[in-house]
Amino acid sequence: MLKRNAQIQLTRLIGVIGVAILGYLLPVPSGTLANNGSRELAAEVPITSGEFLFHPSRNDKPIFRYAVSGGVRGANKPIDKLLIFDNGNILVTGDVGVPDREAKLTAADLQVFKDFILKKNTFFSLDSADIEKRMNQNGATAIADGYSSIFSGNFDGKVHEVEIYSLWAATKSFPNFEEIKKCEAIEKRCKAIISVVNLGDRGPKILAAVNAEIAKKKLEIQPFKLSEMRLASQSPGGRFQVSFSRVLAGNTDDPPKAMHAIYFVKQTGANPLISFYNLPKK
Repeated sequence: MLKRNAQIQLTRLIGVIGVAILGYLLPVPSGTLANNGSRELAAEVPITSGEFLFHPSRNDKPIFRYAVSGGVRGANKPIDKLLIFDNGNILVTGDVGVPDREAKLTAADLQVFKDFILKKNTFFSLDSADIEKRMNQNGATAIADGYSSIFSGNFDGKVHEVEIYSLWAATKSFPNFEEIKKCEAIEKRCKAIISVVNLGDRGPKILAAVNAEIAKKKLEIQPFKLSEMRLASQSPGGRFQVSFSRVLAGNTDDPPKAMHAIYFVKQTGANPLISFYNLPKK
């Protein structure tokens, strides 16, 4: 199991890192970085290799759990993707063939996370059965092979779980459904945390490589920043991908569109491949 020891400033870190596949960017709150001094971008905080943070046992119960189940509805048992513990420890897991990844939140950032879940998105008021009933009354999403998003909380002994089938489709089908929007926000936050942990301490090196490729190919675009990182995924065999995204200015005749940079490593030891998409026209 891969262990990573870190103090993550969630307030700003997740504020500047969204998830590309969801097209979302969270606002940038203020704050300082634990044990790293003040920096412009919390995304620059490395998650460095170090001593083991903890050894989860059967007795360790997370205060928050993000899991998924599916494709075909009900066919698979839930798979944990993200576990957050009351001491700030984070465990990213559930990917077959990929070691578990660990990180740690400061006490202040853990409280920010709790406020986001409990206050901003009123987690304990979200009722799975009621949400599904209301969706069915207004026309179900008609997705037969989607997965369910599962959020479980155990805050101060109060336990609650929310499960939404095909949340991504529900979001598109019911854009004004307040409870669905809250579930979507929670999932986006979870996926952003997972991406940050997947990136680890590789961020500055990867960013330097992407920007060096921009200079080498004379692309005439501004260098990317770590705040423009949208997704970092880790797969079996050392397969690793980081995407950067930037919205380009547009007009009535040429609407705004997103420009992307993709850093891709096919397997352990392989040289990275760097590609660019939707570059501005010269």
